[in-house]
Amino acid sequence: MTELQILHRRRELVILSAELQRATVARRFDRIGANPAHRVLGFAASVASRPVLLGLGAKAVRLVVNAIRRRAASRRAP
Repeated sequence: MTELQILHRRRELVILSAELQRATVARRFDRIGANPAHRVLGFAASVASRPVLLGLGAKAVRLVVNAIRRRAASRRAP
């Protein structure tokens, strides 16, 4: 193989690797987006990034966490 062929092959492998990583990230985002609790937490986190709305974001996170805890506790109860 010539040096040019080697460089071309490396380029193909790098492109393939980037496509695989992109697909993996997209699949993970789809899985996160499918869960309503993650959507609410993501929204609360984006709201919390703005100083004016920090209190509302914190309250939303507390509501979600409390709901998750209540649901988990109700599943454990006989």
